Amino acid sequence: MMKLVIVGCGGMGTYQAQKFRALGAQIVGAIDHNEEHLGRFCETFEVEESYSNLDMISSFSLRADALSCCLPDCFHVFCCEAAVRANLAVFCEKPLTSTQEEADLLARLPKKHPFMVNFSKRHIPALSAVQGVLSRGVLGKIEHIQISYLQSWYKSHIWGDPEEVSRWKWRLLPAYNLGGCLSDLGSHLIDILFLLFGTVRYEKKTHEVTTPALVEYGALLRVGNNIPCTLHCSYQDPEWDDSLQLTIQGSEATLTMNTSLDRKQVTLTTKDGISTKVEGIPSVSTYQRFFNAVRSMTTVTPAFEDGYRVQQLLEVMR
Repeated sequence: MMKLVIVGCGGMGTYQAQKFRALGAQIVGAIDHNEEHLGRFCETFEVEESYSNLDMISSFSLRADALSCCLPDCFHVFCCEAAVRANLAVFCEKPLTSTQEEADLLARLPKKHPFMVNFSKRHIPALSAVQGVLSRGVLGKIEHIQISYLQSWYKSHIWGDPEEVSRWKWRLLPAYNLGGCLSDLGSHLIDILFLLFGTVRYEKKTHEVTTPALVEYGALLRVGNNIPCTLHCSYQDPEWDDSLQLTIQGSEATLTMNTSLDRKQVTLTTKDGISTKVEGIPSVSTYQRFFNAVRSMTTVTPAFEDGYRVQQLLEVMR
């Protein structure tokens, strides 16, 4: 059994507690400055030990196996540093940190236990279909890539009024979410590009909308063997509420993925217009992978290094 401490007991902390407890983890501690969130969380998950101060992370050394950081971005560095120093395995929400300086601080710490950054979009079944198509080379020479993560909640209020719902409110405050939608949604896109093509290089920003938080962002990148790639992320998309999209244009065929339409399959369209569906293989979730790694004390991906390289690119893209 994995003994887990959850830090940040709002929407994401509750979601993660459900996921980990379903795998057999025991939630042995909770930390949150919001008394209402903390009380409700502890009652729901029968947590006996709770605190309002991050300084108490160290008290779980030798009494817990792992810690999950579900805090706003600006608190990741303090939480993860305390967890590593307490010899706890770390499951950190993306992005790794708010700044490169903070990421460098964590990089200097010796890590004896698994450290995972929760790039959960890696394990969408459709993405495994993308990897299969690329490995077979059926697209021919890749000529252009478009990748986007589009949400609507800032204007549609589909998940509640962002001025009232804390889960969304902090995302609109630069002091808590320095990179706005780029750090939040764009970090997933950058991680996917690294996963699929190995290298990602920033060329230039194409547009941005700030309110003052960054709610929409676009950029031109180069990936793999100097392939041009356009990246777009938004909190205010007029069409899609929560959609991860990818188009890879090749000399022989084009691949399209849209998770709002199909999370399991991608569409492959040849130059003569013939389209076929390619189904992906269900993969193990980040929660299961972390749970297994803590039990076996093995390395796990997406690891600290994956979060670090994404943070390096976020730093120059802002």
